[in-house]
Amino acid sequence: MRILVTGANGFIASNLYPLLTAAGYESVALIHKHQSLIPSYVRKITLDELPGENFDVIINLAGANIAAQRWSTSRKETLFHSRVSFTKELFSKLTIKPKTLLNASAVGYYGFDKSKTFTEESEPNGGFTHELCAAWEQEAAHLQDHGVRTIIFRLGVVLGHGGALAKMKLPFQMGLGGKIATGEQFFPWIHIHDVCRFLVTAIEQESYSGHYNLVAPQVITQEQFATAYADALNRPALLTTPSWLLERIFGEMSCLLTQGQKVIPKALEESSFSFEFPTIEYALKDLT
Repeated sequence: MRILVTGANGFIASNLYPLLTAAGYESVALIHKHQSLIPSYVRKITLDELPGENFDVIINLAGANIAAQRWSTSRKETLFHSRVSFTKELFSKLTIKPKTLLNASAVGYYGFDKSKTFTEESEPNGGFTHELCAAWEQEAAHLQDHGVRTIIFRLGVVLGHGGALAKMKLPFQMGLGGKIATGEQFFPWIHIHDVCRFLVTAIEQESYSGHYNLVAPQVITQEQFATAYADALNRPALLTTPSWLLERIFGEMSCLLTQGQKVIPKALEESSFSFEFPTIEYALKDLT
């Protein structure tokens, strides 16, 4: 089975390649330029080389980091282009459609809420993150018209060696970690290994189709995460970062830190999938 991976130099992809190889699959990385961090056993290919290529599966992880910069007008355009426009261009280059598409999205699809519980069927709130995710999901769904089995997975904060946790590690190691704003905002999360296991499982089991909230079953707040991470590092978690400071530094983007949403992985809980890291304490113990 040949699998094309976009976002090929990213955090999730780098953790996914070994599992795909162990399962006996051939991984092909879609790149824009030379990427030295992609393993040598992974074949590299560009968009212009796609016509005529035949892939059984596409795993679309492409997209500029939503938390890397303030959300200026130009930055929002970049975020849309790197997801929505790129996905449209990707599909236009495929003269041979795959059997299966696994397309990333995020729990930002639901917007932010202090009390509402979101499952895959829930009506989302508005806001920029919803608009971005909804447009990306809509573009990804176009392959269904060609008979492609399509799985859209809405990611929470992915915890692993890299990604968001790498950015938090040093402050927490120095004892400067703690709650953000009130700390009461929900913090949907998932261990990187469970993300990769889901992707391999969804490839292999044709019963997987439609939308999935890719978050751990344990619902926690940001303060509970901060306490658990500090405990795992044997450090205190005493520092509070006020919301006004984050708003001043990051502008609209600060909502990613100061707000959250209570997301339940209902579709996964109703499937045969089992989480290897269902609790934040177990996940952080593994990662530290």
